[in-house]
Amino acid sequence: MNEDSLERVLKLRWIVLVMMGVVVFGCYYAYDSVVPIADQIIKDMDVTRAQYGLLFSYYSFPNLLMVLLGGMFLDKFGIRKAGSIFVTLCVIGVFMTAVGGTRSFQLMLWGRLLYGIGAESLSITQIKVMSKWFKGKELAFAMGLYITLVRLGNFASLNLGAPIQSWSGSWKLALWVAFGTIVISFVVFMIYRRLDKAKEAQFKEREDEAHAEKFVFREVFKFKPSFWFVTVLCVTFYSSDLPFVAFSNIFLQNKYSLSAARSGFYGSLIFVTTMVCTPIFGLFVDKIGKRATIMIAGAVIIVPAYSVLGLTSFHPAIPIIGIGIAFSLVPSALWSSVPILVEQNRLGTAFGLITIIQNLGLTLVPWLAGKLTDKAGGDYTNAMIMFAVLGMVSLFFSVFLIISEKKGIPTGIELPTKIAQA
Repeated sequence: MNEDSLERVLKLRWIVLVMMGVVVFGCYYAYDSVVPIADQIIKDMDVTRAQYGLLFSYYSFPNLLMVLLGGMFLDKFGIRKAGSIFVTLCVIGVFMTAVGGTRSFQLMLWGRLLYGIGAESLSITQIKVMSKWFKGKELAFAMGLYITLVRLGNFASLNLGAPIQSWSGSWKLALWVAFGTIVISFVVFMIYRRLDKAKEAQFKEREDEAHAEKFVFREVFKFKPSFWFVTVLCVTFYSSDLPFVAFSNIFLQNKYSLSAARSGFYGSLIFVTTMVCTPIFGLFVDKIGKRATIMIAGAVIIVPAYSVLGLTSFHPAIPIIGIGIAFSLVPSALWSSVPILVEQNRLGTAFGLITIIQNLGLTLVPWLAGKLTDKAGGDYTNAMIMFAVLGMVSLFFSVFLIISEKKGIPTGIELPTKIAQA
């Protein structure tokens, strides 16, 4: 196909971005749907904080293996077939979680586990969709807008959960609202599937689902050292952020004597900040580059933010906004680095590997944060210190990354997108 035909098709990429945004909105709304009602779950279902943390650990645990299989499955069978299976698993898992809220905590856990298997692999699928439609064309900016839509799902979930409970008189309705959002995600992905199939022939490097290249596992060991630095940075950084969000509502209620609704608002400031800042940072990355430098800046911010929350009585708004800025800087640079470091036909596997290691942290850290808090009698100071330490480790690896880039073989992650992906 000629360049003009391809360019006409690629004008649809902004519609694709919105569609993927709707899909990811439902996924992340469901992920955080238990956060605003955490206190009620703990009380009504008679569980400890550590057991509540298992709602996030069960989500992440199967992805220590399954997300790699999901990435391999994605590379082999393509976006449409693999994505359809993943989004279906999400629907079933969120349904089980909602039913579990009325019957048993154990069923909630199994629902979160199945949902996690689908959602993390679906996330890889969505990132590969973005890489396909935006390769060499505002990729970091598109990733930034995509992450904004992700955080919109988080923001909505944290701010709607408590009002839904107050209006209905039952925290369980919040889980059914989450199920409704994931059903919408399913419908939109099916619409995207038809669009992708109709326009696939226009791509030079299209997803040929009938003749996908055979995956050879040993090739992962040929990934550049910079890829592995990015991977470790990802797990340490995300393990300091997402588990904090999981406990933010009850942390803010206990330490600052805030209501559930007010705590949800302050906790969601992380996502308000990311919604505003991530596209801006993504645009900067596209035009200027400096991905490794930006990751260092994000890691530098997050350490004092958690230290202030854990060790002082300073108002939580400013350090939480600081976490949000860090959570804008690092992802805008991190995720747009991977398509530069890895070949297009290995992106599913590469994102799968990153997500496996990420989920190792996201499996252990929420449970550990709850355990530390239970042992301290409900005091979250030790958990905040743990998050700060994880932020420090992510800083070390972001420094290793820039040293590797400057003293080793340059990969292009410090270059603007058009040059790096030329």
